[in-house]
Amino acid sequence: MQLQYTPYTAPVFLSAVVGLGVGAFAFQHRERPGAFPLGVFMLGASLWSFAEGMNLAAATLGPKFFWTRMETLFSCAIPIAWLAVVLEYTGNDEWLTPRTIALLLIEPVVVAGAISLRPGLLWTEMSLAEAAGFVAFEATHGTVFHVHVIYSYLLVLVGGALLLRVILFAEGVYRTQATALLMAMFVPLVGNALYIYGYLPTGVDPTTVGFLLSGLVIAGTILRGQLLELVPVARHLARDEILENMEDRVIVLDDNQRIADINPAAAELLDRSEAAAIGERVETVFPDVAALLDGGADTHVQTELSLETDEGGRYYNVRISPLRRVGGAVAGTLISLRDVTDKRQQRQRLEVLNRLLRHNLRNEMNVVAGNAELVERELADSDLSDRLDRIVETATRITDQSDKVGQVSRTFDEDGTVTVDLCETVANEVRDARDRYPGAEITADLPADLAVEVDPAIAIALDELVANAVEHNDSDHPTVTVRIRDAEGFAVLSVADDGPGIDPHELAVLEEGEETALEHGSGVGLWVVYWTIEQFGGYLEFENDDRGCTVTVWLPDADEEPDEQRSDGSPPLSGIRQALDATAIGFSGDD
Repeated sequence: MQLQYTPYTAPVFLSAVVGLGVGAFAFQHRERPGAFPLGVFMLGASLWSFAEGMNLAAATLGPKFFWTRMETLFSCAIPIAWLAVVLEYTGNDEWLTPRTIALLLIEPVVVAGAISLRPGLLWTEMSLAEAAGFVAFEATHGTVFHVHVIYSYLLVLVGGALLLRVILFAEGVYRTQATALLMAMFVPLVGNALYIYGYLPTGVDPTTVGFLLSGLVIAGTILRGQLLELVPVARHLARDEILENMEDRVIVLDDNQRIADINPAAAELLDRSEAAAIGERVETVFPDVAALLDGGADTHVQTELSLETDEGGRYYNVRISPLRRVGGAVAGTLISLRDVTDKRQQRQRLEVLNRLLRHNLRNEMNVVAGNAELVERELADSDLSDRLDRIVETATRITDQSDKVGQVSRTFDEDGTVTVDLCETVANEVRDARDRYPGAEITADLPADLAVEVDPAIAIALDELVANAVEHNDSDHPTVTVRIRDAEGFAVLSVADDGPGIDPHELAVLEEGEETALEHGSGVGLWVVYWTIEQFGGYLEFENDDRGCTVTVWLPDADEEPDEQRSDGSPPLSGIRQALDATAIGFSGDD
């Protein structure tokens, strides 16, 4: 083959070497997003540059035409590889399905076939021409060649648009990386367009020299800009993961108030799939929220909304804010709903505590005031000592109730459960109760040990159960029996006494969850027990009989997952909360 030297030969071969080096590095790190297609892109650029160098070196028509065909063949891989780089880099690789890749490869396969079998479809009237002191290849381009060019440019422009979006909306290193990638492709693209459409002298094709710049820019970005190490796809995936798994319900509306995106939690609230919800108008599927948008697309709303769900009535904190494009134009609306039902219940409980405390303190202080007046009037009366004792007892009750309110309030601020030995805890409480109530007979029937997963305030609840059994007993010598048994996934604790039983009105107050002027509890003891047991999924039962009351508490074992159905008839864990929501307390026997 007759050879020639041109001033462009060395830069073109250097471009081939740089492209090969960058491509090899990318293949070595192919597990990183965008690395494998980047390797294909740079290898294609290297082969194109090598073929262009050989074309420049050849001095006769035959070899020049051969290397021209090789250049075009190698160019087929570059637009597709470039688009794949951008899709993976920007986190849009879900488009890179086998079907999509197969469709993208149709055009290169057709062009490769034409190059091999019908080159006349790409080039006609081939000849040699003098160009700046060397011989250059010259030809008229056919229809297939122009279709190939247009197809390639379209793929490059799609990738460029995705990168431009990153440049506009990202910050810091991501903007630097995207700018470098955009430059790496568009410098060769501009040079190629100028050459193909006749804006440069014959024989001067700057495309491959542009690939030299591309390789250097990409290499610099890899070394200094953390390309292949830190890419936006990680942020996109993290945001998607957060959105998919967050408990808040999130809905994105377009500027026509149609659902443009929705997370699984919101779709579940609407009782439909995400795919079915997208495209629906918000007033069709979510009229309660749509009513909050009457102020227009620029509406800012923060309010509380009550919604009926499969779980019953739930309360949500609703936030609505506009989404804006660059420049400030409203592009849509972001709606988030946070379930605040538990917080409302917490607030209601505290309100009940407040009302109960004020009511009982008022009544008890009336007793204090009345007895004090009697003492003042009857200072010489023989009953003075008894009345003073009454004052002291009443004051003590006030103090005790205040302490109980403080204890139960503090339990609401503690999150989570702890594993405790229920038998040891009960034994300690029984021992303390015997010391406090020497006139009562308090016995315990306990296994060796039994671990349960409970709220830290369980000791308070146990103390209240034993104290109520003794203090509300009208017998001269109260009898209280505490038993524990294992019920396949539950620890069952019972406290039985021989007193008059619990007034059904007291239980009705607990069932309602609030006090009224005509129906109220006499103390906070039952509230302490009820809320503590309820807080970790326990179940509470009261049974009155002819002489006595038995309080039974079901506590989830620490070491077992409760079965859906118990052989002993005990309630499954999944049904406990439903029971609490429905009635919270069951009691039987004589009222």
